[in-house]
Amino acid sequence: MNKDVIYIDVEDDVTAIIGKVKDAKEKIVALVPPKRIGVLQSTVNLRILQRTAKTAGKHLVLITNDQSLIPLAAGASIPVAKNLQSKPEIPEIAALKVDDDDDIIDGGQLPVGEHAASAEPARPSKKARIPVSTGDADPKTSRALPPKDGESPRKPKAGAGKVPNFNAFRKKLIIIIVLIIALIGFFVWAIWFAPKATVEITAKTSNVNVNTSVMLGAAQQTDASKGTMRTVQVEEKQEAAVDFEATGTEEQGEAAGGTVTLSKSSPNSKKVPIGTGFSNGDCTFVTRTEVTVPGASPSWNGSGFTTVAGTVDVKVKATAIGEQCNLSARKYDSTVDGVSAKGGDMTGGVKKVLKIVTQADVQKASEQIASQNNGDVKTKLQQKFGKDVKAIDSSLRTIKSDVVATPQVGQEAPEGKAKLVSTVTYAMDGVASADLESFIKAAASSKLSKENDQRVYETNTSSAQLADFAANDTGGTATLSATTQVGPQIKDDDIKTRVKGKRFSDIQSDLKTIQGVDDVDVKLSPFWVSKVPNDEAKITVKFKLINTAKNGS
Repeated sequence: MNKDVIYIDVEDDVTAIIGKVKDAKEKIVALVPPKRIGVLQSTVNLRILQRTAKTAGKHLVLITNDQSLIPLAAGASIPVAKNLQSKPEIPEIAALKVDDDDDIIDGGQLPVGEHAASAEPARPSKKARIPVSTGDADPKTSRALPPKDGESPRKPKAGAGKVPNFNAFRKKLIIIIVLIIALIGFFVWAIWFAPKATVEITAKTSNVNVNTSVMLGAAQQTDASKGTMRTVQVEEKQEAAVDFEATGTEEQGEAAGGTVTLSKSSPNSKKVPIGTGFSNGDCTFVTRTEVTVPGASPSWNGSGFTTVAGTVDVKVKATAIGEQCNLSARKYDSTVDGVSAKGGDMTGGVKKVLKIVTQADVQKASEQIASQNNGDVKTKLQQKFGKDVKAIDSSLRTIKSDVVATPQVGQEAPEGKAKLVSTVTYAMDGVASADLESFIKAAASSKLSKENDQRVYETNTSSAQLADFAANDTGGTATLSATTQVGPQIKDDDIKTRVKGKRFSDIQSDLKTIQGVDDVDVKLSPFWVSKVPNDEAKITVKFKLINTAKNGS
C-alpha cells in the first residue's frame, strides 16, 4: 500500500508537522523525525498528532529507533517501525528493570507508621472481589483481583518499590558533559586548525641553456660568478692478476773456441793485439791475448840454408755463439799484414733461443687488467657517492698503480708464460646535488633579462652533464651542460597574500590575470572547508610548468 513519507526538520514545531500531515495525499503517513527532536518528546504533542490524523482519516506511523521516543509513541497509540520497509507495530511499554539492591526499599526498615500505610489491605472474600478499573480511573482506588481457586498469586511487577538510581543518572550526566566538551573541541579544531589549502598554478615556461666551463676541486667554493664548484672524491682499490705471453727473445749459449797458429815469413817480428780477428766463412775468431809473431829465420837443412817462418800459438774464440762455428782444422783469413793463420779444431759452440719478458708485454697486460675492471670500478665508485651526489663519469682515473711481473722484465719466461699482479687505486669526482642546483640556477638567472621579470622554475639537475673532465693539481676542469625552465616572476608569498580568505572562483579569476599564468587550481581540506584559510602558514603554493620549447641562448 502506498504511503506518504514526511521528514521532520529540527526546526519544525507541532503546528508545522500537523500541516504536513493534513497535506499528505495517502492514507498512511510515515513520520521520519531526526534524533532527539524536542517537539516529539511530549506525549501531549504525539496525542494531538494522532487525533489530527484520525480526524483526517489517515493512519499515522512513526519511523524511529529512538528508545526515548518509542515509549511516548506507545502512550499515544502510534505504531512504530524501525524503517520504511519494516512492519509498524504499537510498542509495548517495558517494565522498569531492577538495577541493584541499593535501589530497592526494604519495607522492614521503614518506620512503623510508613510500614503500616504501605501494607497491602486485607484480601476480601471470594464473593466480594473488587473489579480492576481500567482507563483513567484514580489509581488510589485500583486494586488487583485476588487469585482464583487453584491459581497461584501473581508475581509483583519488576521495579515495584524502587527509587531512581541517582548514581547512574550522575554517570550519564558526566558522559554527556564529556561528549559536549569533545564536540566543542572538535568544532574548534575543524574551524581554526584543520583547514588547509594548496594552490597549484600552471605557468608557461621556456628553456634557457647553460653551457660553461667550471673549475672543480675539493677546496673550491661553489660560485657561478667565478665558475668554481666544490667536489667530493671517492676512491676504490682493486687487486687483479692476469697471465700473458712473453714475446721477447734472447739467444744464449757458448761460442766455439780453440788455438790458432800465427806465422810470419818476413824477417821482422809482428805484434798481434788482443781481439784481432781471423775469419773463415761466417765465423770470425778473435785472439784472447796479445802475442808477438817472430820473424822468419835461416835454417841449415843439411844441404843448404832455408828460411823458416816464425810461428806462435794463440787462444781464440768465435764472435758468435752456436754450433755453426765448431770447425775442423783449417786456414783463416788474417787481418794482419804478413801474418797468416791456421787453426786447429774449434769446439764448444752451442746456442739456444729464450723467451723473455719485455716492458711492452707488461704494459699490454696492465691495459688488459684496466679494461676488465673499468666497468666494475665505475659502478662501485658511483655507489659510494650516494643519492645526493652526482658522479662525474669522465673523471674516472688511476691515481696509484703497482704492478709486479713474474718473471721480471728481461728475465726468461719458462715456456713463454708470465703473470702480472696489479694493485690499482682508482678515483672519481662528484658534485653534491645541492651545489650543482645552486650553480645552474645562478648561471641561468644571470642570463635572464631583468626587464622581463622572470625566474628559474626548474634546473633539471638530474639531466645536467659534467663532461670532458681533465685532472690537474687542484682538482680538475669540466664542461657543464644543463637546460633550465624559466617563466614569469611569481613569488610564493605574494600568492599567499592574494588568496587567503578567498573562495575558489575568486582566486581563479584573480590569479589568471597574472602574465604567464595559464591555469589555477585550489585544493581545500578537510572536505567541509569552503575557502582558503587566513593563516598563510596553512597555504601551500605549487607550480605546474608548461614548456613552450623556446630555447634560450
